[in-house]
Amino acid sequence: MICYLLNKKIKMNKKGGFFANFVLILLFISLCFAIYYLYQFWPREPVELNRVSIDEPTTIVLNGIPSKQFYNKMRYSDRVISYSIASSCLTDRVSSMEEAFANLEELTVLNFIKFDRADADIKILCSDVAPEAGQENYFVAGEGGPSSVLNSTVYSLILEGKIALYRDDSCAGAKVATHELLHALGFDHNNNSKSILYPTLKCNQEIDLEIIESINKLYSVESLSDLVIYSVNATKSGKYLNFHIEILNQGLVSSGNVFLGVYSGEKLIDKFDLGDVSVGARKILDVENLKVSSNAKSIVFYVDYDNLVVELDENNNKANLKLTEK
Repeated sequence: MICYLLNKKIKMNKKGGFFANFVLILLFISLCFAIYYLYQFWPREPVELNRVSIDEPTTIVLNGIPSKQFYNKMRYSDRVISYSIASSCLTDRVSSMEEAFANLEELTVLNFIKFDRADADIKILCSDVAPEAGQENYFVAGEGGPSSVLNSTVYSLILEGKIALYRDDSCAGAKVATHELLHALGFDHNNNSKSILYPTLKCNQEIDLEIIESINKLYSVESLSDLVIYSVNATKSGKYLNFHIEILNQGLVSSGNVFLGVYSGEKLIDKFDLGDVSVGARKILDVENLKVSSNAKSIVFYVDYDNLVVELDENNNKANLKLTEK
């Protein structure tokens, strides 16, 4: 009987030892996981990420066009341009202006539509018009020109033009109206005495080929947005990423709703709704504590990552940043 009890106790001790060892192993594994977790998330010195590549914007239009403009690459957002004529204009002035529109339509890719509303692209007034403060460089006193201009970086975008059609025109072919219309399109006077943009009007002057070529070249570009990463910087601390990014629309129209994708390698970490980016505007985004892999060595920022926006240049939307090598 005594031997039986001793044998049973030994077996129980063996079972208890096995259970105790199993518990110790579990505790050891849990401790390792806890240490690893603390290591991953423990605050540490931020490491700066350096830009190693960014898709640079291409030159959509060459820097120079044949005919002189008030500013470089001045144009309206679309080749279809609306206009309104003041009700005070006499019939002969209206006819002359419409003839000028028709002549330019025949020679160029432009299309002019009458739009009797306050927000027409070009406003024709039959009175003297003086430049307002800040317009002196692109608005000819007594004649007209762009009255509102936006620098979108690539273009000098004309938001509104005005024409002062108050001078009498004794020449056939709507010379005065055409001269003023070209000012409203952003073209300055030139030194060619046979050109319709010569400062002194003569009846034998014509729309020279340089003007026609310049207009067709400028408006050969589609009316689209063009989003580009203007600047970006980032730091990484453990599994957390902080970044500052600025996205510029250097195109001709607003982008519509657009998203920024942030990648670690090929994996999409997160996306951010930038909303609509208007022409010439910069959207600024600051993000802190975005969780990424602790082993991530590079981060890619990709504007319009889902390719929903048709742009002038689809190859300038990425920036690749890598960890600084110590």
